[in-house]
Amino acid sequence: MIYMNLVHYLSRKSVLVISLLAVKNVIVLYMNRSHDFRTDYDCIDDGKHIRHIVVLSCYKEPIDLLEATIQTVANQSEINRITMVVGFEERTPDKENKCQYLKKCFESCGFQQLIFTIHPSNLPNEIPGKCSNSNYALRMAIKDMNIDKNDTDNILITTCDADSKFPRHYLAALTARYLKENRPALTTIYQSPLFYNWKLDQSLFITRVTGLLRSFLMLGALIPFNINTMSIFSYSLSLTILGNYIHPAYQMDDIICLIRWMGVTKQRLRISMIPMPVLSGPTSGETIGQEIIEWTRQARRWTIGAAEVFHYFTIKAKRMPISAAFSWAISFIIYYGILLCTSGLFGLTSMLSMFLLVKDIPIVINYTLYSLLGIQMLIFLIPFLIDIFIPKLLNIEEDISILRNVFHYLSTPFVLLVYSFVELYALHEIVIFGRKVCKHGASKKTVLT
Repeated sequence: MIYMNLVHYLSRKSVLVISLLAVKNVIVLYMNRSHDFRTDYDCIDDGKHIRHIVVLSCYKEPIDLLEATIQTVANQSEINRITMVVGFEERTPDKENKCQYLKKCFESCGFQQLIFTIHPSNLPNEIPGKCSNSNYALRMAIKDMNIDKNDTDNILITTCDADSKFPRHYLAALTARYLKENRPALTTIYQSPLFYNWKLDQSLFITRVTGLLRSFLMLGALIPFNINTMSIFSYSLSLTILGNYIHPAYQMDDIICLIRWMGVTKQRLRISMIPMPVLSGPTSGETIGQEIIEWTRQARRWTIGAAEVFHYFTIKAKRMPISAAFSWAISFIIYYGILLCTSGLFGLTSMLSMFLLVKDIPIVINYTLYSLLGIQMLIFLIPFLIDIFIPKLLNIEEDISILRNVFHYLSTPFVLLVYSFVELYALHEIVIFGRKVCKHGASKKTVLT
């Protein structure tokens, strides 16, 4: 009973705070929608010295999708300061032709350098995935760039996925933020809010609801509470070198980097929000059945990855100050363990117990439960209200009827409940089979092209 009350209290309080912070950060994004961040540092000499490395890890993604993503990097206002690194896996089909095609498309677009790498398969102490690919691509690129060791604070690295679309001033906003914070090279990682509105209006309700909630939780929890970065994030070359790059034996580079680098810097790293939204691809499938399978597979992979990195944290925590390790662990457990995994199952079991086991329930208790359900549904409304403004910020058009929107909104508790069941299954899977199940299954991207 004590545990159930604790879950109830923490989940309600957390979601209310998350809602307020999410709304606040959306307002920040909206207020900066037309801002030219170059004006913030053009008059500062330091701004001329900041360079960027953008790392794109690839496997079996369609070439059209890769081209579209790289094009948004080529459209950056800071293009003359960008080294574009495209890392393919050795097992990628037709990789040589893909490299030649992309080189032909972008060799004269204005990049400072355009570098292609091929990550060898079956290297010792590695597993296939973004971590090992990004680690190899970065190491090869930095060797090729011949960087002065005194200049590493002035080089910012952005890692991204094959289904990423950057706004024109993303790197300018990153530069401005970095300089405004006095170049915190070893203390800060930068995260732009991700929105999954890439053909999201054509997706099944479970995919759309999950996409809206992931953006909502990033805005209100992951960034403000410095829990973890996600998919597309930026950091200094100094931090990369000090942290010995990216651990190639894990699958989730975003959280692994945060934990690995907290260990070497002996502090809890801060996540600073870049006030520019980035468009990212949601899970997808060519048919309803495939989309459900893909959604389930990705939910399972995210959960196994979260459990894997928490195990990694328990190993590395002894290298961190007690206060930093304890505060991060509590935030991580509340977010992943209570909010995402336990709260939906708690709601279901408490409701069933009230109806099936408890007799003569006082009317006050009934009204309290209904009030809590009403508050929960009001909170679920916030991601849908935020989504009214996001397509305008991203300059995309969506076709969602009011009736369809209402259906998606009402289905939110069901989607979260099913998500919780998938998480529960995945957690038991990793407990039973261990690291055998910690594999990176690449998401299907063909529907996004």
